[in-house]
Amino acid sequence: MSKANELENSGAAAIGVRTRALEEYLDRTVSEGLNAGGVIAVGTPDGTKLLKPFGWMDAAHSVRMPADAIFDLASVTKVVGTTTALAICMERGLLDPDAPFTAYLPDYRGTLIEPVTIRDLSRHISGFPNEKPYDVVGEVVERILDFSPVRPVGEMYEYSCGNYIMLGVIAERLLGTDLNTICVNNVFSPLEMTDTRWAPLPDPDPSRVIRYYESGTFGIASDPPARNANHPVGNAGLFSTVEDIAVFCRMILARGVHNGRRILSENVIDFLGTRPDTRSPVAFGWRVDSTYKAPSLSNRTLSHTGWTGNTVWIDPEKQLYVVVLTYRSTGDHDKAQEVRINIADLAVKCCQ
Repeated sequence: MSKANELENSGAAAIGVRTRALEEYLDRTVSEGLNAGGVIAVGTPDGTKLLKPFGWMDAAHSVRMPADAIFDLASVTKVVGTTTALAICMERGLLDPDAPFTAYLPDYRGTLIEPVTIRDLSRHISGFPNEKPYDVVGEVVERILDFSPVRPVGEMYEYSCGNYIMLGVIAERLLGTDLNTICVNNVFSPLEMTDTRWAPLPDPDPSRVIRYYESGTFGIASDPPARNANHPVGNAGLFSTVEDIAVFCRMILARGVHNGRRILSENVIDFLGTRPDTRSPVAFGWRVDSTYKAPSLSNRTLSHTGWTGNTVWIDPEKQLYVVVLTYRSTGDHDKAQEVRINIADLAVKCCQ
């Protein structure tokens, strides 16, 4: 056997070992009740290198997970949807990230300790807590204008959905239409992300749409404010597939370009991935902090999680993305997040 053939065979054997390690780990996460199942993608700007469904799409383990399953993204909405809408506003000269948010919401009625900027909201150092007094059916968008911070800006990092509901309202005010229309017209349609939109889904396919226990039906947001607002909001409510999110990731890795068409500017791509200080793990919407990344990814990796069992990683240094969308069945959010990091690491190794 030639040396070249020996190397090829040894490489194939190594990939086989890594693939078995991933499959065994995925089986264990399902058998131990950490998730019911999910879909994984790993890729580069040139395309997807790994696309793998596993497990089940329902809590009863009666329907196998399809590769084109449609997931409730939960807080991944904050980055794929709302942050992108804000980026469009910045590119059009409509939004200064370091201006007080009240410049864009003059009818804000809450009590501020000091001025809070758009960037402060996006980085969760605004002083707004994660309590949800605004979560009233049909009144979420109106009541967010009464929401008040509990501490000075920058005193501590506290992840708050209220920050992104306000940011979503601001994007809508500046662009003159709702978040779903903004993102579909400017991003999702140009990227051919045909299965990506805010809930409620108009005609959910039960063979593809995950039924989450929180909402109890198909195509309805599991997040209470997103479900109760009766309007697209900035913190949650977006539904999508792994392959749609993979296309979005490839656009980011290609510095804003898809199939020769510019979707976002290089300047805004750089802005989204640049953390100005260590007061928050967030740069602008996206987390850029080693705490949230798989070991096989670089420290420049952008990431975000979603409560329903989702994580997206985009690594501009290694030119890799990893998307892990699952139906999380454990009540331990931190443990489920750790499991997704392990899945991502094993999946990347399968592609090396």
